[in-house]
Amino acid sequence: MTTSRDADGGPGGQGHISIGVMTGGAVAAGAGAHAIDAAVRTAAGRPGEVVDAPPELLGAIRTLREHLRMMTPTDETAQVDEALATLEEDLSSTGRTERGQLALLASRLNVGATALAGLASAVAVAQTISTLLG
Repeated sequence: MTTSRDADGGPGGQGHISIGVMTGGAVAAGAGAHAIDAAVRTAAGRPGEVVDAPPELLGAIRTLREHLRMMTPTDETAQVDEALATLEEDLSSTGRTERGQLALLASRLNVGATALAGLASAVAVAQTISTLLG
């Protein structure tokens, strides 16, 4: 986020706020400004809530892990592979995982979006997780 202290003033010499991505929350700028967070959060679930995963998610995870091994290792790919390994272990043994594990992997896939953008297997995993999380 940038404000007028961080960058030149906006149109008409007024300060401005620039937000690239924001989920929930509220922002206000200027004298007397007041922000109210009226965001509606859906499908939050409880952190320890267990989710039944479709069998195709396990296959997609294994495929993505194979594809990651062909890439030049980076911190991003290592974090994604670690999250995938944990999820693969859960799904292999029970077919279920905690919602928090899915959310963690989803965030890792988003962080690694540039490195993983060319992998269709990453898209398949991300789409399945998105569906499960609602």
